[in-house]
Amino acid sequence: MSVIDGRQVLRHGAFALVVGVVGAAASVVLCLVVNGAFGLLGRFPALLMGLPLFALASLALYRRYGVPLNTTTRSVARRIREDEVISPWLAPDILVGTALSILGGASVGKEAGALHMGASLGQLVARPFHLRSVYRSDAACGKDRTGMSAYAASAGMAAAFSALFFAPLGSAAFVMELTGYRREVVRHLPTLLLGCAVAWAGASLTGVGDVIPKVALPAVTWRVAGACVLVGAVAGVAGGLFGSAIDHVQRATEHIRRNYYLWATVGSALFVALVLGAGWQAFEGTGAVQLAEALAGRAGAWDFAVKALLTLLCLGFWLRGGEIMPTFTVGALLGVSCTAMTGGDAGTSAALGLVAFFCAMSRCPLAAFLMGCEIFGWEGAPLFALAVATAYLVRRGEGYYALGATSMMRDALGRRRRRRRATGRPAAQGEGRNAASEAAGSRRSARLVDDATRLVRTKAAEVEEELETHGDDAVK
Repeated sequence: MSVIDGRQVLRHGAFALVVGVVGAAASVVLCLVVNGAFGLLGRFPALLMGLPLFALASLALYRRYGVPLNTTTRSVARRIREDEVISPWLAPDILVGTALSILGGASVGKEAGALHMGASLGQLVARPFHLRSVYRSDAACGKDRTGMSAYAASAGMAAAFSALFFAPLGSAAFVMELTGYRREVVRHLPTLLLGCAVAWAGASLTGVGDVIPKVALPAVTWRVAGACVLVGAVAGVAGGLFGSAIDHVQRATEHIRRNYYLWATVGSALFVALVLGAGWQAFEGTGAVQLAEALAGRAGAWDFAVKALLTLLCLGFWLRGGEIMPTFTVGALLGVSCTAMTGGDAGTSAALGLVAFFCAMSRCPLAAFLMGCEIFGWEGAPLFALAVATAYLVRRGEGYYALGATSMMRDALGRRRRRRRATGRPAAQGEGRNAASEAAGSRRSARLVDDATRLVRTKAAEVEEELETHGDDAVK
């Protein structure tokens, strides 16, 4: 009997082709709409004053179609990890919501829009294909449909992200790390990569996407390696703090009061006041302009802090939009600032800061490394590997998307420990039997405690009933 179900392989292949085309189309539409909104802002700067109204309109749109108002990339990734269904209305809602935020000058990106649209459309496209696991062993144990919602959403996310950044390998790795290397996603990696390749090809034909300028990368020397480690360490600490700050502000606002309309109004008002008061109009929007300037070696010493603060106000207070392009921009600006310590090339430091900062914020090192190579060129692989490894090691704990790759390593270590216990020495096996006996004794003790608790509750009820009867007699 064959291990692979041939019919399901064909269905998965057809689904990958379709989801790749749909993901590319979604990315192109997103870019055209958001870029058009930013163009209007450039022509009419007074639209900044309407940001609070635009933020409220975005939330009202979410409520109108039943999409949770606290939907973020983090929450979408969590739902995918739990194999839940994503609302098909999320795609148009995040598209319009991101455009409205950019129209008001908010410091947000469109990458979350691509991820959310991809997840929503991926599950929608998968419906007529009736996808099941391609492995017959899953069908034998009745698990052939388990995880198919997560797989379809992951395929859509990866395709749309691949088309947006023209980075198929990094996009597939990013989705795998976002989903905690969920078993069904990893086992269907070939079709996931096929969808990314189709989306990348489709977006390349149009040329519409987030085109990040390339920089001339130097050869590896001891001095350059030292600069990679230094930039990686600084970006690792700062990136972790940036992701944690957004998460903590969101959690704090929800803890104080779950009124997202109120917080969006407050955040928008603060953003408008800061931009107008300090003259920070140059930091409006996704940050693509500042990113290009940083990669060209032109950036102020504290520009990264300004962009980080404005992004924190927008995302922490629940405005619609993404965090990845602002993260890239903050990282690149920080890399330029690090040249005061390294004395190296500003453009190279900006590229290193971009990948290291993104790694620390997301806790997705493989995605950061691959995207750095695909965006700036594979000749920089040793440099990006040093910067990413340093950023990942200097920052522990969760990123903005929860544990990211850390969850995969933690699960792998847990499985390794369990295998060691199962295949240990005879003495260890004896210890395992003792542990099993202790566990059985604990279960028996728990049952005895439950029985005694029920008996006590019954007696207490009888006593209470008798007291009430006596009380009624005394009243009479």
